[in-house]
Amino acid sequence: MWWSFDGYKSGILEAGAVVLLATATFGQPTRPGKSGIPVYQTGVHTGFIFAHSVDVQNTAGARPQIYEAIVGKWRNDSTTWNICRCGTLRSFSLALHHYDVGILGHGVSASYALEPMFRLTPRSSLSVRSVAGLAYLTNPFHVQKNPTNQSYSLAVSAYLALGFGYWWRVSDHWQIGTHVLYQHISNGGLQQPNKGINWPTVGISANYSLQPRSFRTFNRASVAFSDDIRWDVTTFGVAKRVGGQPDGRSIRYLIAGIGLQGAKQVGRINNFAAGLEILWDDATGSRLRADEQRLDPWRVSVYTGHEFVLGNFLFSQRLGMYLYQAGNYFDRIYHSWGLAYRISDHWMGGVNLRAHRQVADFTDLRLTYSF
Repeated sequence: MWWSFDGYKSGILEAGAVVLLATATFGQPTRPGKSGIPVYQTGVHTGFIFAHSVDVQNTAGARPQIYEAIVGKWRNDSTTWNICRCGTLRSFSLALHHYDVGILGHGVSASYALEPMFRLTPRSSLSVRSVAGLAYLTNPFHVQKNPTNQSYSLAVSAYLALGFGYWWRVSDHWQIGTHVLYQHISNGGLQQPNKGINWPTVGISANYSLQPRSFRTFNRASVAFSDDIRWDVTTFGVAKRVGGQPDGRSIRYLIAGIGLQGAKQVGRINNFAAGLEILWDDATGSRLRADEQRLDPWRVSVYTGHEFVLGNFLFSQRLGMYLYQAGNYFDRIYHSWGLAYRISDHWMGGVNLRAHRQVADFTDLRLTYSF
C-alpha cells in the first residue's frame, strides 16, 4: 500500500528542510484561485567558511558573500494551512557567490526554495528555509592549475542551504527579513577531491508582493491514518569517479546495491522508517587492491529514519550503522538524505546522498517497488 492522508492514498528538504522541496506547495495540485501571490525579493548574505578538515585549512578565515534575486509565490490558503498550519513562499533564486579566497574562485547558483512561514503576531512570522539547486564554480581542482583546491573538483556541483528566518510585514506589499543559514556545495561524491564548501551565513532580505498580503488562519481538517506498514524494495547505483591517477586522469567505479525498508505513518506528513541495505563498492575495491587486501568490497548496514510525505514527493533522512564493511575505510555511522517521486501506486524513482560526518561518499539513483 502507498502512504497518504486517508488510508495511504494521497499524501520531503525539502528540506533540508523541512525540506527541500515539494513543488507546487508541498506537491498538492493548485486549485483555481489558489495559485498564490507573485513575490519579488532581493537579499545579501555573509558568513565564514567552516574549515572542517586539515585538507581545507587553506580556506579558513575567508568571509564569503552571496547576492541573490528571487522570484516566488506566496500561498496562505486552507489547503496549505491544513498541511502545516503555515503559509509558504516557494521561489526560484539566481545568486552570485564570492568566496573571498582565490583557491575557490567565484560561483553562480540557480536554486529552488521552500519556506514555510509560521505566524507569531499579525505583523511577524518565523520561517524555515530549505534550498536546493546547482552552482557553477570558476576554479575547480586541477592537478597543474589549482592543485590545492580540495573543496571541489567539478565546475558544476550541488548547492544546498537550510536555516531559519524572521519576517516583519512593513505594509500590505512589503516585508523585510533576516536569515541564519547553513550553506553547502559539493558534487555528492561523484568526483574527488570533494571535501565541499561549508559556510554559515547571516543575511537580510526585502520582498515585494504584487497584491496585498496578509496572514490568515483556517480550521484544520481531521485526518485518519492507516495502520498498514509500507514495504519498499529498492535497487540503486552510480558510477563514482575517483581521481589521483599518476597521469592526472580519473576512473569511474561501479557502486550498486539493494535495500529493504518498512515505513509507518505516525503523523499527518510524517513516517517512521527502518531498513537494511547491502551494496557493492568497486571504488573501495580499488583501495583494497592497492592495499593488497583480498576482500570483496561489500558493505552491509541497518538504519532508522524519518520521511516527510508531501503529495507525490517523499523526503527522507536516515542514520545508519555498518554491520560489515570490507577494509573499514569509513566511519561506522553514516547519514543519508533522499528525495523520491511517486510514479504510480507501486513505483518510485529518486536520488539519495550518503555521507560520513561532513564528507559526502556518493549520490545514487534509485528505483523502488512498494507494497
